[in-house]
Amino acid sequence: MCEQVWAMDLSRWFVGRKVTELLQKAAWKGGFHVTRKVNTLRSKRMDVIRQCGVEVVLDVGANAGQWAAVILDDGFRGKIISFEPHPEAFAKLIEKAWKNNVCLNIGLGSRDETAQFYLTKESVNSSFLKPFDSAVRLITSTAVVSEQPLLIRSLDSVLSELGLTDDRLYLKIDVQGYEREVLLGASETLKKTVAIEIELSLTEMYNGQPLLPEVWDMLVALGFRPAWIEPGFRHPTDIWLMQIDGLFVREEAWRSVYPRDDGALAV
Repeated sequence: MCEQVWAMDLSRWFVGRKVTELLQKAAWKGGFHVTRKVNTLRSKRMDVIRQCGVEVVLDVGANAGQWAAVILDDGFRGKIISFEPHPEAFAKLIEKAWKNNVCLNIGLGSRDETAQFYLTKESVNSSFLKPFDSAVRLITSTAVVSEQPLLIRSLDSVLSELGLTDDRLYLKIDVQGYEREVLLGASETLKKTVAIEIELSLTEMYNGQPLLPEVWDMLVALGFRPAWIEPGFRHPTDIWLMQIDGLFVREEAWRSVYPRDDGALAV
């Protein structure tokens, strides 16, 4: 699920606590929340990429390249490897392929195999897991329009073929419930991965998908710590938060850039 969150950084024009408070109050009354740009996942992502010397970004679940376009706008100039199994979305991805962009029409999972892929009304909701009927009733764009067997590869096997041995990696995963399988097939890749940006679900929308606690525990066990969390998809007519987007960073990679001060809180 994708939901655009608008954030404005007005700190370059408005400085000082009083002015900031007045601006926030005025925006709130008008139905908006104003925050500094640094208080966003988008900003934290680029902090990690720049400070940790990331050369290669892995865009798993690239769709038509929307996420990659954002990091390019934000100044990333390294290599982007995009993985997208949906045939129509992949065709759009190829049309806009950038310099240093490798596009692969495959899904990623725990091992190399062929699996059933469920194509939904909107390609961003397609998955190797079938949506529950309750999810379709809630979000009609998750309705399955067709299904077909598609190739799945493990991330480890693909990257070994591409010869990425010493590069520092940033891994983004947006695979509609298939996160556990992607991580299980990436044990060697994760040793070179500085950070993982991942969509985590609080509600089961696809048959067999892991929820936030399981994936969170997996990431921590793999040596990553949560660095930033943002609300993602929300129930369209109720109060419930259904997904979040998380940034998990390997602590030793970050500490190599910012050693902990003696007086800092040790966790």
